[in-house]
Amino acid sequence: MRIGRRSALTFFCTAACLPWSATITRLRADPYPAKPVRIIVPYPAGGPYDGIPRLIAQRISSRLGWSIVVDNRSGASGTIGVLAARQAAPDGHTLVVVTTSTHGAMPALKRNLGYDPIKDFAPIVLMADAPLVLLVRDEMAVGSVQELIARMRGRPGELNFSTGGYGSPHHLATMTLFHRAGLPQNIAVHVPFAGLVPALTALLSGNTDFMIGSTGMASAHIASGRLRALAITSLARSPRLPQVPTMAELGFPGFEVLAWCGLAAPAQTPEAVVGRWNELVNESLNDPKLREQISALDYDIRGGTAGEFMRFLASDISRYKKLADDMGLAED
Repeated sequence: MRIGRRSALTFFCTAACLPWSATITRLRADPYPAKPVRIIVPYPAGGPYDGIPRLIAQRISSRLGWSIVVDNRSGASGTIGVLAARQAAPDGHTLVVVTTSTHGAMPALKRNLGYDPIKDFAPIVLMADAPLVLLVRDEMAVGSVQELIARMRGRPGELNFSTGGYGSPHHLATMTLFHRAGLPQNIAVHVPFAGLVPALTALLSGNTDFMIGSTGMASAHIASGRLRALAITSLARSPRLPQVPTMAELGFPGFEVLAWCGLAAPAQTPEAVVGRWNELVNESLNDPKLREQISALDYDIRGGTAGEFMRFLASDISRYKKLADDMGLAED
């Protein structure tokens, strides 16, 4: 039996279209999300890294009727929660909050981290970031960054500093200051705490001499005169502390260390899901009420594309790996 040219063309077109038709049918049969979406927050409830994604999740849930669960999995500078996300199915029903520590500091400081911050995750969006501030107690006879550096250089190992933990943004910022000033990492004693609140309490009580911490948490103590702000770690002055100069203004060009948080998914999560979440988060970040709420947490709104976030991550990791190598900070 002869098959005409038109019949053959019809046959082959139909056969070629079958996989695409099956895909369309499957997508229609399995709408997203098919079950509650879990956002793993690798920190305890209550801080900005918990509050920011929680606010965004509430807005999306209210608008679309989705069931979104915030799952706090804290410990080991955030790596426990990130590892849990890495092991989750890449079906779009598990997302994770990634931060300066989990996808900036810890990959630089730990050789055997248990996850690859780039290969094991699909970046979705950078949600927000915040500058930090260098603080000393008012009674300490140090009135500038250069005076603090001179004091440490003249009396190695005498001063101590508190941070919110090993690998925290506060730790990174202090190491960056030492590096840029030509000081070794042990020029002052590191006193890490499980969070910024006890670190600040130690400074206020006189148990530590200086620290780099959150501008929002320190503002009231700066206003009262108990703490003196020496410099901000962002490239531009903070509107919350406009009188405080940047590190760049004080002779450290390009000095920038920010606390930031973003949203990611396990690697191999469908691009359509990543794109949908990027769209939803960016829409939420443009909401005036939500912007005010995030600003009240002492963070600045960011947003942008998944590609931009990927480039941001790669740049941050590269910068901190160089810092760790130069300062001898990396460990197993």
